[in-house]
Amino acid sequence: MTGFLIVLYIVVYFVVCGAYFQLAKKADRNDIAWFAFVPILNYILQLKLINISAWWVLIYLVPIVNIVFAIIWQVKLLNAFGKTGAYVLFSIFLPPVYTILWIVWGYSSKTEYDL
Repeated sequence: MTGFLIVLYIVVYFVVCGAYFQLAKKADRNDIAWFAFVPILNYILQLKLINISAWWVLIYLVPIVNIVFAIIWQVKLLNAFGKTGAYVLFSIFLPPVYTILWIVWGYSSKTEYDL
């Protein structure tokens, strides 16, 4: 059972990373698209997609502030791809649904980068 869960986690991880890789390519960030597959660098990729300095990833080390920043960050990221900030409610209350939405948007040909 544990082996199955490990394999499932790895498959889901690479599917999500592939989606962020595709989103970076849609944003013409081919130079750093590979960041999607590296655990900390994928956050830096998201910050670069919304034109925020990569140093802001350190804000995750500050308690309480990191929660507020994560919400702002996700709203800006959603807006960059033409989605409304209301989707952040999925991030807060239903994280699996939010992850599935990003996977769909990443692999969809209709998703466009607007920033």
